Amino acid sequence: MKPAKHRINLNMELETIEVIDAFAKMNNRSRSYVIESFLKPALPALRELLAMPEKLTALSDVDRLAALAKLNQTEEKLTNLSRSMPAHLKGTTE
Repeated sequence: MKPAKHRINLNMELETIEVIDAFAKMNNRSRSYVIESFLKPALPALRELLAMPEKLTALSDVDRLAALAKLNQTEEKLTNLSRSMPAHLKGTTE
C-alpha cells in the first residue's frame, strides 16, 4: 500500500515555479512529483539534523565544538556544490 499523500500550500517565487513547471513538462511529470522527487533524497539528512541538538548536548564542550565545525564545513561544501552546478552543466550540449 502506498503512503497517504497530503496536500499542502506552498509559496514560491514565480521564477522557481516556472523552472519547476518546465522541468516537469520536459519529463512528463506533475509539479508535485518534481518537488517531491527533489526533496525526498534529502529526508535522511534532514532527520539526522533534527536529531542533532540532542546528540550535541551529550557531547563534551570540545567534542561539541568539533562537531559544529564539521557541520559548518559540510554546509559550505553543499552550498558550493549546488551553486557550481550550472557551471558544470554549461557546455554539456555544446
